[in-house]
Parts: sequence; structure tokens; C-alpha cells
Amino acid sequence: MRAALILALLGITAAAPISVNAQREVAPTDYKQPTDRDIVIRGNEQPKSVSCDNNSVYIEGEHNEVQVSGHCGLIRIQGNRNYVWVERNTLVNVEGNDNLLFFKDTETRYSNRGNNNRYERARH
Repeated sequence: MRAALILALLGITAAAPISVNAQREVAPTDYKQPTDRDIVIRGNEQPKSVSCDNNSVYIEGEHNEVQVSGHCGLIRIQGNRNYVWVERNTLVNVEGNDNLLFFKDTETRYSNRGNNNRYERARH
């Protein structure tokens, strides 16, 4: 509301509100194979909590619930119906359908190569 008032005072009109999530979306990157340092979660219906130290996380499967903390180089979600919580600024590549990404900070970016994926600000 305050931003709209400032824009009105400056004589600037906006046709529609700008989505914060749309500002986070970036072009997909090429696939890179995981290294020995990276964390790979394979399988289905697994609850996991992992911590990065400048390495990457690969989530491959369906209906996993993964909490990621620390500084990750990359998070790649390949599969369907995964729920992923990201604590810190990183890039998340989503390749699958019906995944839900919760981000805690304001700098996390994502790419989307799938359908019905959602991106929401974490409430906890």
C-alpha cells in the first residue's frame, strides 16, 4: 500500500502488482553430475535434514521432505511431489512436477523445468 502511494505521488502507475516469486525465477542451468562432496538423496518418501558446506544437494525421487541448511552451491530437485525447505541463499533447479519449495531468505533463486511447482516464503 505504501509503495502504491509513493508511485502515485511520483505520477507512476502500475498495471498489476509485481510478484516477488517471479523476480526469483532464473533460466535453467545445464545438468552437472554430482561429485563425491555433494549430497545425493535417492528414493521415495524420505524425511531428511542436510547441511551444506559449499557443496550441492541432489534430490532424486518422489514425495521426499528435505530441510537444507548451510551454504549450498546448488540444489537440484528431480522428481515429483517433493517438499524442500531452503535456509540460505542458493540456486534451486526444479525438474519435475508438483514440487513445493519453501525459501527462508530473500535471495534464493530457482529455475523451473516442470509443471505445477510452487515456491513459497517459509513461515518458520
